[in-house]
Amino acid sequence: MNSVDFLDKLLDGVGVEWRALGDVVHMRAGQHISASNITEEASNEHPYPCFGGNGIRGFVAKNSHDGRHLLIGRQGALCGNVQRTNGKFYATEHAVVVTPSDCINIDWAFHLLTLMNLNQYASQSAQPGLAVGKIESLKIPIPCPNNPKKSLEIQAEIVRILDAFTELTA
Repeated sequence: MNSVDFLDKLLDGVGVEWRALGDVVHMRAGQHISASNITEEASNEHPYPCFGGNGIRGFVAKNSHDGRHLLIGRQGALCGNVQRTNGKFYATEHAVVVTPSDCINIDWAFHLLTLMNLNQYASQSAQPGLAVGKIESLKIPIPCPNNPKKSLEIQAEIVRILDAFTELTA
């Protein structure tokens, strides 16, 4: 059984509302930073990880974000990859920073975005890329939409199961 089928089974019998991703998370591309401001290794002067489209590019002196976020690779052959972050970091213009609203568990969003294979929505050009507007219009399931507390409880329980399932299959 693959992860999508597993998720379908977990949601079976739970009331679900399909909502546009842009309605439940905030998405914004990171900011440009000159390569000369990025070092290969962390130091007292450059303590913050700097994320590009495919993961950590190096370390920088100032952070652009703090807290729990998701990052979606926005450009390149691996665009659409999804990563979880926690703490202070800098996101370049090659990454989309995802911040959930109060109605969505960030780890729930991580699993959904990973299962959605976002790379399939990339432009078909020499340098593949994802448009934030296109991603925001994609629909995701929100369990128990009329009961926010129950919805978050269900999301957290499914995250626990999916994290365990992911560990077992890794």
